[in-house]
Amino acid sequence: MLLDGGVRRGGDVAKALALGAHAVMIGRAYLWGLAANGQAGVENVLDILRGGLDSAVLGLGHAAVDELNPDDLVIPDGFTRVLGTG
Repeated sequence: MLLDGGVRRGGDVAKALALGAHAVMIGRAYLWGLAANGQAGVENVLDILRGGLDSAVLGLGHAAVDELNPDDLVIPDGFTRVLGTG
């Protein structure tokens, strides 16, 4: 599964991975960096996202992203949906 859309910071990447995403697309953030400062801007965006992801993973008490799981998230009652139900 891929997540495409809504990624603004490293914590968003951590949430997607915890919910089972195999990869997270960062198109808009990439384009903002590219428009702002070319290759250096893209590298800066990637560094910021990676730092935020590392902080989220470590803050949850994990050593690596592959340790993330749905139990790491607070999901309000009634927020989830099951595919195929009304």
